[in-house]
Amino acid sequence: MKYKKALIITFLVILFSLFPSGFFAQEEDSAQNQTDEIQDKDKIQDEELRRTISFYEKKREELNKREKELDERAKKLNAFEEELNEKLENLKALDEKVKNALNNLQKEKKETEEQVVLQEEEKYKSLAKVYENMRPRNAAKIVNSMDIEVAKKMFSYMRPQIAGEILANADPEKAAEISRALTEKEELIKN
Repeated sequence: MKYKKALIITFLVILFSLFPSGFFAQEEDSAQNQTDEIQDKDKIQDEELRRTISFYEKKREELNKREKELDERAKKLNAFEEELNEKLENLKALDEKVKNALNNLQKEKKETEEQVVLQEEEKYKSLAKVYENMRPRNAAKIVNSMDIEVAKKMFSYMRPQIAGEILANADPEKAAEISRALTEKEELIKN
């Protein structure tokens, strides 16, 4: 083993003596330059990597900020949507109440109109009976000054024979006018 070590050392001494000392210095300088170039490249790459990382970190921060803003907007929109839905439900309920109230009012109006018509009919029936119980000549005198609409309605509730007797004693123009009005009423009923 001593022999091997001695052989290696001898070989190295011969090798160093053959090559000038500047040769190894050049290789050392060349190696140093390569190391420096590699380090410079590494520094440049490191700087570019830092800038890239910094750029993406800023982008991530911007995206996070934007995401938070969008989340807040979404929450506000959801709250607004819920509020709108609630108001819509209230409006639907109110609309239903209004429709019901309108239907009730229409029913009441119809019932009231029917009652008014019935009351009016009863009034004209009573008036017709009064005139039927009068002498035809006396009734005709009053009919001569009576409004045509009142006379028409009253005569429509009279028995035809008595109505004819009263009209026979009435002013001929008034009798014709009342007859025409009664005929128009009958035509309207037929249509």
